[in-house]
Amino acid sequence: MRSKRDQRIYEKTRKFLEKRKEENIDEKMKLIDQALEKSEGEERYSFLYDLICNYLDEEFRKKNICGFKNNLCKRRCSMMERNVKKDTYENGCCHSYLEGRDCEYLKPPYGCQIKNIACKTFTCFYLRKQGYRYTLDKIYLSKYFFNRRQKFYIQNTYFVDKPVVMEGILKRS
Repeated sequence: MRSKRDQRIYEKTRKFLEKRKEENIDEKMKLIDQALEKSEGEERYSFLYDLICNYLDEEFRKKNICGFKNNLCKRRCSMMERNVKKDTYENGCCHSYLEGRDCEYLKPPYGCQIKNIACKTFTCFYLRKQGYRYTLDKIYLSKYFFNRRQKFYIQNTYFVDKPVVMEGILKRS
């Protein structure tokens, strides 16, 4: 039997999905059921964290949001085509201009070797202008499971692996 809190999460999530006219609501609610079956705390947060990372990976891959060509994202390709700036860095947002190198977790040919929601929700200004913006309040898997402090922490902790982020999530619960 579910607690009152879990029942509220379930009902609010269903209403959220229906309001957004999402497809496959029943399938998505099965994932919510699986999350609610986990004990509150680390087990549940870890399960949700993995689901959110997988969801974002699939979303970017399915929609080809960054539009890579020859290891350059569409923003950089469009800049080069217009001769706005000679920007030939590869690997999109995983390249740090400040440090002049790629993120240490980016390993060719497979890409990112860690699970980090902040990195996965990040979209550059170019993509945001095209309407791509991901926040934990817009993702049904996280909207009602995490509190505001946890969401802020998750979305602003870049370039660190899941165990470090999990510690922070638990401290803020």
